Amino acid sequence: MCRVTRSLVVAFAVAAAAAGCARQSPPAAADRFPGAPVVLISIDTLRADHLPVYGYRGGSTPTIDRLASGGLVFDTAYSQCPLTLPSHTSLFTGRLPLHHGVRDNIGYTVAPEERTLAARFKAAGYATGGAVSSYVLRHQTGIARGFDFFDDALTISGTGESLSETQRDGALTVDALAAWVEAHATQPLFAFLHLYEPHTPYSPPPSHAMTQPYDGEIAYADELVGRFLDRLAARGLFDRAIVVLVSDHGEGLGDHGEGEHGLLLYREALHVPVIVRLPGGARGGTRVAGAVGLVDVAPTLLELTGASAEGFDGASLVPAFAARRASDRTVYAETLYPRLHFGWSDLASAVDGRYHYIHAPRPELFDVAADPAERQNLAAARASTAASLAAWLGRATASSRVVPPAPADAEARERLRALGYAASSAPLAAGATLPDPKDQIATYETLRRAQRLAAEGHDREVIETLGPLLAREPNMLDAQELVAKSLVRVGRSREAIDAFGRVLAIEPLKPETHLALARIFALERQPARAQAHAELAARRDPAAAYETLAELMMDAGRPADAAAFAKRSIEADASRYMSHFLVGVVAQQAGRCDEAIAAFRRAIDAKRAEPGAVVRNLHAGLADCLARTGGTAEAEREFRAELAEVPSSPEGRVGLATLYRSQGRDAEARTVLAGVVTGLHQPNADAYWTVVHAFTVLGDAAAAREWAAKARGQFPRDPRFR
Repeated sequence: MCRVTRSLVVAFAVAAAAAGCARQSPPAAADRFPGAPVVLISIDTLRADHLPVYGYRGGSTPTIDRLASGGLVFDTAYSQCPLTLPSHTSLFTGRLPLHHGVRDNIGYTVAPEERTLAARFKAAGYATGGAVSSYVLRHQTGIARGFDFFDDALTISGTGESLSETQRDGALTVDALAAWVEAHATQPLFAFLHLYEPHTPYSPPPSHAMTQPYDGEIAYADELVGRFLDRLAARGLFDRAIVVLVSDHGEGLGDHGEGEHGLLLYREALHVPVIVRLPGGARGGTRVAGAVGLVDVAPTLLELTGASAEGFDGASLVPAFAARRASDRTVYAETLYPRLHFGWSDLASAVDGRYHYIHAPRPELFDVAADPAERQNLAAARASTAASLAAWLGRATASSRVVPPAPADAEARERLRALGYAASSAPLAAGATLPDPKDQIATYETLRRAQRLAAEGHDREVIETLGPLLAREPNMLDAQELVAKSLVRVGRSREAIDAFGRVLAIEPLKPETHLALARIFALERQPARAQAHAELAARRDPAAAYETLAELMMDAGRPADAAAFAKRSIEADASRYMSHFLVGVVAQQAGRCDEAIAAFRRAIDAKRAEPGAVVRNLHAGLADCLARTGGTAEAEREFRAELAEVPSSPEGRVGLATLYRSQGRDAEARTVLAGVVTGLHQPNADAYWTVVHAFTVLGDAAAAREWAAKARGQFPRDPRFR
């Protein structure tokens, strides 16, 4: 990342440059704070130039302003990738994406051998706690490695199709982490707070409404940071702490055609805030010039606390505190998003002094000092500068390769052929032969519009919007899959199967596609095909795939196999509430109530992250086992919880009626059981039969005769009611 002189920029490989090759004077003793609490705050999608402290004339961020006035502000800090997971991985590991290997939000995980900031602080004797607001940073990605406490209990909203929908209000994240901090206030601690508010969709609370909703979201995030810091102060921690505020990347806001982020590498997506407040407000009010990267944050925090700070691509910024300028360095950034999702060229960029070079099929060079909005491409006019930075990038990426999705092995290819799908896909082509993403903005924004339509339930419009696009761009994986899902929802299953097949032609082992096909074939009563797709999905997403296999086994009347698959799903991901539920159902059916009760309770706990989901018989199954083991009062509460979620639930109503009958509460039993029929808009014969049969089993002959007579009036030819 750094270099000795500008004339030598091409001469060194990135491995040497990234290791901190420039000699710097040691930090002053005043800049060491052994054992100080360390607080790292990441506000997702916050571009620096929308903060007053970076010269913005709009917005309202009093907390960040105060933090900056008592701390050090790095004027030109850059993200290494405009995507949440790769950027946070660089933030935590101090390594570039091309070295830690996390190149996208999906399909990648942090390798076990990567030493995260949390793991390093833990090794130094710190308690480590984190709380995040986005599904992208869920613990399954490996980003939680090293944390003693990591709260990612997110509430899934909307359709769940978009990662941006899977988030929680930052107030909940603040409360979760603040409670952990307060419980560990007497220990050295490292706390990580992640807020998602400025990310789309922009919907600030009314109290923070502004002309630009994006600015309103920033204002709300600022308030949340203030709440968190106030709780630190109440425990006497704030003034003793090292507090760092950053963002993972910025937001396009249409400046170069991109509304959001991930596709392009202009400054609006890469220039992020980095603000460091030292204990006691030391060096408060300092502005630090010079380009720095998020990879520099980890070594800086470790050096400030006296912990080991080796093995980074980034370099400690502590020497820059007194100098008020970071040492000369070239800052790397990349995005593989256009290549992995759309078959377009990936991009890489280098910021060196006043110049920002973007390597693309049509390269760009900007003088960010004279042209901060990056409107004038100087690549031709200053060809030697562009060539020098291109050569640096070539050396930086020489040992790195784009790792595509794992290819299908021989067995998988044979299974795909047996299912009627193409068994291979073309390898990723060299970047120079692929379309330039900046030339594809209109296409990309059409896809984004279709994604919004899908989130709003306008599936026919999605199909109409993307049809012409896919005729031109058949390799756009995201568009193909979006159309396929919309076809499923409008009932055009055969066309959906064909569309999913086109996805598999591009990426044969895409687990989401195989799971979608498994669901379609299960509904079409083709269990063998459904099982084959679920087994293929298990190669990349074992948790979801084994859960699907467990459900297929239950449908096939094979409870032992269902339980075995459900347990394998839980081994892969303990948050799979349906897998816990299936384990509970199998145990309940076998009369193992203690095991069933434990499994049902785990399912209920796990499902709290998705309150909109309905699992019929979850509470009723628990209630049944509680009643059998003598817990009648709790059983009644659980039966009522079942009816609150599924008012017409036959399991809930029959179970509660049985409980009431056993207690001599016959009138209540009759009222509850009648709801099996009265709770339905158009009750069928089976609903009436459930009531008649239940009253017969319960020994309430009068009620059974009454309901049989009602049933005969509605279904005179049904022999069950004669």
